[in-house]
Amino acid sequence: MSETQKKTVAKGSLKARKTAARLMAVQAIYQSLQNEVSPSSLYEEYVTYRKGMEIDGEQMVEADMQTFQSLMSGITERWSDIQQIIKPRTEKIGRVENLLAAVLICGTYELLAHNDVDTPIIISDYLDITVGFFDGNEPKLVNGILDAISKELRA
Repeated sequence: MSETQKKTVAKGSLKARKTAARLMAVQAIYQSLQNEVSPSSLYEEYVTYRKGMEIDGEQMVEADMQTFQSLMSGITERWSDIQQIIKPRTEKIGRVENLLAAVLICGTYELLAHNDVDTPIIISDYLDITVGFFDGNEPKLVNGILDAISKELRA
């Protein structure tokens, strides 16, 4: 593959770049939960070092930075609102692992604040991200929780 072809693949379609931004936001939120720091404190690190990175010799699609910035700033600003929406749905299952919590936080924020994006697109992208990290019942859990949240927020 030529360098031009590699750059085109890494650039990706707008949908692929938005999906990559969602994945990058999940990773940043996960890191913020693990390290107990504000998500906004990680923004520069992700913009500088993590966009369009290479994993296992494959160039990842470069994230749509406008979407990533919107997710990170919005999640930071609406942190307590997001937690209030998620908490009643996760109390029954006990402690939620940080990676799963990061997926739910990002998905909930988008359902809450991005009415310009169709609900199935949001849920589908976060479900795909979950499947990429988990092979148990976690995708069903994410689907159920985000679906219930969408019905409450977007009824």
